[in-house]
Amino acid sequence: MSGNTARGVDLGVLGPFEVGVGGEPVDVGGPRLRTLLAVLAAEAGRVVSVGALGRALWGDRPPDQVDRTVRTYLSRLRKPFDPPLILTRPPGYVLHVPPQAIDAVRFEQLAAEGRRALAAGDATTARTHLTAALDLWRGTAYGEFDEVEVLAAEGMRLERVRHNTVQDRIDADLAAGEDTGLIAELEVLTAAFPGHERLWAQLMTALYRAGRQGDALETFRRARRGLVSASGLEPSPVLTEVHRRVLAHDPGLLAERPREAIEIPAVDPLTAGEHALLEEGDLRTSREHFEEAYRRAEHTGDVDTLAHAVLGLGGVWVHEHRTSAASTVLLTRLRQVLGRVDPASPLGLRLRTRLTGELDYQDGAYGRILALTAETRAAGDPVAHAEALSLAHHCVLGPDHAALRRSLASELIGVSARRTDLVMGVVWDTVDRFLAADPHAERRLSELKDLLATRKHLAAGFVAASLEVMLAIRAGRFAEAEAGAQACALLGEVAGDPDALGWYGAQLVAIRWFQNRLGELVPVLDQLMHSPTLSTIDNSYYAALAAAAASAGDRRTAVGALARLCGDDVGALPRSSTWLLSLCGAAETAYLVDDPETAARVYDLLKPFGHLPVMASLGVACFGSAHYPLGTAALATGDADRAVTHLRTAVQHNLALSHWPAVVFSRRRHAEALTRRGRPGDSAAADRELAAAEEEAHALDGELTSPCR
Repeated sequence: MSGNTARGVDLGVLGPFEVGVGGEPVDVGGPRLRTLLAVLAAEAGRVVSVGALGRALWGDRPPDQVDRTVRTYLSRLRKPFDPPLILTRPPGYVLHVPPQAIDAVRFEQLAAEGRRALAAGDATTARTHLTAALDLWRGTAYGEFDEVEVLAAEGMRLERVRHNTVQDRIDADLAAGEDTGLIAELEVLTAAFPGHERLWAQLMTALYRAGRQGDALETFRRARRGLVSASGLEPSPVLTEVHRRVLAHDPGLLAERPREAIEIPAVDPLTAGEHALLEEGDLRTSREHFEEAYRRAEHTGDVDTLAHAVLGLGGVWVHEHRTSAASTVLLTRLRQVLGRVDPASPLGLRLRTRLTGELDYQDGAYGRILALTAETRAAGDPVAHAEALSLAHHCVLGPDHAALRRSLASELIGVSARRTDLVMGVVWDTVDRFLAADPHAERRLSELKDLLATRKHLAAGFVAASLEVMLAIRAGRFAEAEAGAQACALLGEVAGDPDALGWYGAQLVAIRWFQNRLGELVPVLDQLMHSPTLSTIDNSYYAALAAAAASAGDRRTAVGALARLCGDDVGALPRSSTWLLSLCGAAETAYLVDDPETAARVYDLLKPFGHLPVMASLGVACFGSAHYPLGTAALATGDADRAVTHLRTAVQHNLALSHWPAVVFSRRRHAEALTRRGRPGDSAAADRELAAAEEEAHALDGELTSPCR
């Protein structure tokens, strides 16, 4: 055995199926017993129903008394192990071992640690973790169980993760200065996987570093011919960006060895700031350099440097300066510098664009920045136009403008002359697809990750990592999601992103919401909603506090927070990227504190957006279909018939999202709505929904207890 759990149980699935205890192999029996243990191992500590175990053994042709037969096999399977390895947990059985006892779990943990180290720029640590992860493989995962559907599917999934890990390890090797040693390996991999553009990009980079620029360009031509021939598609930005850099003899493609490191002169903070912002997406470092450049230019009277420095201080997002003082300083500087340049010049146009974007965002508006995109389009300056498109996109993040956002993101990708503009265009397009419940959103996320793998961009990497956390929550992998949320918060801090704390809070709210532990967050939310790092148009933390307090039975705090959220009219809330989430929290609170008037108003506001998922900010947390708060609001108003319709739809929409915790919640509340309605057949339908909800809940990472009103 190749595991690390001596003195305990060790299961090997990344090759021939092996079981050991205390470092010694154990014979668990014949094929059916091995299959049962393998299925339990594949679920990694989650309950597997007796029915699912029976289907694994016999498919669609189970024997008579299949449940009894499965239990007999499991009784035999338990005998070699003391203490018991398999425990009974309704509606089935669970493998009771530490997660690290299974080599596939250790593999995925090491691979994830390697990816995080790679994203943080620590190539040495990344190589160590990724190599250790790949060394755990001894053959084909679950190879002897290829006729067992669930194990064949898990084996395929692990193979995909392995393939991605190989590519991550190659990125780590390249980041650490490897070049010629990788060429032979990449030639084999590109031949085996000709449609994987990331591999072609890595091969081109390795060839260029080896002084073989002609071979690197020929590799691009080979890759392009294969892609066009196979699918009729041109290469994506993942490949074309490396091609452009090879043609330009970009020194950034060369290995970064300590003895060859090129330092940006300390005497030129503007160049250093632009490199940190535009090449690395490092908001924190760039601000320090731009601030120094601005101070020096003030002293010398260099207006051109003043203008570029204040533009750089704006960053890549809008409203990066969250405190009142910092925001005022930025706006004042923009106005002062704009007064010293020709407003019709390219530099003046960029200054007007940034100033307009900042003002529109703070006002919850977008008309002026959209007008400026038309002006920058007509001016023909690709830099000014790209900046205008990105800022405009950030100002229209409400649910009303999905088509407009997609148009802005698509145009941004098309006009991008700088790498940072291309990255931002792909970021926006990825976010838009998740916000619109596009079934292909995860494909776009993969493209974004591949683009970032060629060269890190901390701000965009923070978004990509946060979307991965959201997907882990949707899958019900709460422990993984919580660890990922913490790692993301650190990544955001390193990048200098003002949303690092706010996004972590949103992700933690989502996790605790679906764990039915939201009430635990009342003290945290009470503090967090006053944080100066939150956007001026973000009201979701008032909603989160209200819902958390209501779920904890603290009516006074809940009613107070709800009143603060709604003001004179909840309809006056700005249509920001957290507007749907705020209304979702308001609907839940109104339901829990019996406030039909607020519920009715929320229902009217939400109704046009039932087709959308409720997501926080740039898709960093997902609370499921908007039909869920619509059904909840309908229940609060006493309209059980309408609630049944919405909640039935919520179940279907959440299934389409693969949001399993939201599926469970929707089924439970749908059952409640059916019970309240009380038509003939509703009671039986409610029982079926509850049974389905509980079976799905048991399959998730961590128990989803039944919500209590």
